[in-house]
Amino acid sequence: MENIFDIKFTFEKKVKEEIIEKFSGKQGGGYSVFSYHWQCFAWAAIIGFYYDERKELSSPLADKVFNLNTMRNNDGDKIAKALLCMCITKAGTLDILKDPKDAISLINEYANGGFYRIQKLIENGENTFNDLEKVKEEIFGRE
Repeated sequence: MENIFDIKFTFEKKVKEEIIEKFSGKQGGGYSVFSYHWQCFAWAAIIGFYYDERKELSSPLADKVFNLNTMRNNDGDKIAKALLCMCITKAGTLDILKDPKDAISLINEYANGGFYRIQKLIENGENTFNDLEKVKEEIFGRE
């Protein structure tokens, strides 16, 4: 059985182009809101979990570029653990971890739901997402 920390996340190519690349620097490159793509993915997953918005992925899919180990190795250990805890909570049982691919798939679907929520807000003229300083304030100002 694969280790849950080694399974790569999946997201739609459209999401990568329209949201992840807008809010994230290129894997460790320049800083916009997030330094890494995985941080934007985690943000979307948290939004999806919070609003209980889960959406299956549709093609075309972007390259699988990171996993929970990527998060852990880049100061995101607590975020990786939080995603797993939210996954268990939504599944309602620890059994979701018996097949790590199921757990990663569930996180993918909630992240996708979060990405679609973000995209809908942008399309409806939610201008705070077009002001990177306001996005930073919203994310980092939470208690």
